[in-house]
Amino acid sequence: MTKTKPMVKAGANIKKNRLYITISGNIDAESLEKLFSYVQCCVADLRAGFEVISDISACNLLYINSFSVYKKIIDYLIANNAGETVRIVRNNNISSKQIINFYNKIQTIKPVLAESVADAEIKLEQGMKRDAVRFQLKNLSVQYAFNDTPGQGTIVNISASGCAVEPLSPVTFTADSIIDLDIIFADHDELIIDFRVKGRVVRVTDQQFAVQFLDLDEKKKKRLYERLAYEVSLVHFVP
Repeated sequence: MTKTKPMVKAGANIKKNRLYITISGNIDAESLEKLFSYVQCCVADLRAGFEVISDISACNLLYINSFSVYKKIIDYLIANNAGETVRIVRNNNISSKQIINFYNKIQTIKPVLAESVADAEIKLEQGMKRDAVRFQLKNLSVQYAFNDTPGQGTIVNISASGCAVEPLSPVTFTADSIIDLDIIFADHDELIIDFRVKGRVVRVTDQQFAVQFLDLDEKKKKRLYERLAYEVSLVHFVP
């Protein structure tokens, strides 16, 4: 029989610098507010860049009033410099479809998917880590140039080490080409507005190309991360 009683918990493995989140049953806003408190306590014991394993495989559904709290938890993790996030789902339940639809509507971290906690651990410990956390943003434009030929596109996802771009027109470059990129954010008194960088093209398909940023020191990476985290926090979920 499917369990409907809500259950939420969070735990920290300080040695691995890893946060574990589990959600099961039918989840309402009150349950997620409790989870938010648990997460805050755990994050206080972890270092910046901590990894997150979020297991929602036993979650049957999330009530509409819970999604804004779910988004608040995500924003809190980002604001506290969470690293790679792995999400465990079960594809044949309602909550999985809800979560996919939810993630398509918001700006957030782009998670790695896993089938179980054991699978998630393997992905984190055996080479599945990405260079940096990827952010899924909406309507972020980028201008680029290759051999003085300009182009424009939309950011599909972006991290402090690179991005994937959907160009408005076919590109003339191939993998290993070096291009110039310019990403313009809205005005802000403190955060970066004009992000210019050279990038090495690592992949080109019919619809997208991916770029690794070049010559970014830790200070510039930190400034970019702060701007991306801010962009994610701007958009709230509206059912």
